[in-house]
Amino acid sequence: MITTVLTVMDRLDYLESQLESIENQTVKSDIFIHWNTEKEYTLKYPALIYKNQHKSAPLYNRFIHHVNITTPYIFICDDDILPGKDYLQRCINFLENKNACIVNYGMIFEEGATDYNVKERIDHQTFLNVPRQVDMGGQGYLFKTELLRKYCDYKIHDDKWGEDIHLGFVCYKENIPTYVLDSDRNNKNTWQDTTVGERGVDEVAQWRYPTHKPVRDKLVGIYSKLGWEFKLANPLVI
Repeated sequence: MITTVLTVMDRLDYLESQLESIENQTVKSDIFIHWNTEKEYTLKYPALIYKNQHKSAPLYNRFIHHVNITTPYIFICDDDILPGKDYLQRCINFLENKNACIVNYGMIFEEGATDYNVKERIDHQTFLNVPRQVDMGGQGYLFKTELLRKYCDYKIHDDKWGEDIHLGFVCYKENIPTYVLDSDRNNKNTWQDTTVGERGVDEVAQWRYPTHKPVRDKLVGIYSKLGWEFKLANPLVI
């Protein structure tokens, strides 16, 4: 039914708990680990490891290298989230009725933005009452596997940071809306991340790098010239 792609970079200590969170989901998932570290680790859960030998384009390659998987759905996630045990099933239920890309947290840009000018973030502490459409998102991406092939059809303009921006652009061009799901504040099983973002603020967080924001500014500028328009300043709900 679904394949989960986990990302191993600098937070190897989080891997076991993340594997456990996927194993405990109410829907069974095939697990791939996109491995971007020289460190050794003994897995306690069944998973296939893809070793990115040269650490080239690690964030993009976790999309590109899994283009031929055969499950109808795929969940690609960062190394700092623990989805509640109902999360994957809830995403699949949503996608059975609407072709979309579901993200763990979302961003809405200023209307007419030509750089990484985020007007509103829908994060793990927002607890939406209804799903909300956003321009793009991050940390976790769940969608129909056929979208991976479209992802690979479009030119990549920076191979270090911006795989999430590239996905947002591809979804826009393919008329596939991006959503953050609703969640119940009193039921952790529905949450996108049961750590509520706590793991994403450590010293290895990529947003801390000084070149992170300039690269993302550049990419939004490139994609806006290629036709990506931001019109969700007053976001839609379904």
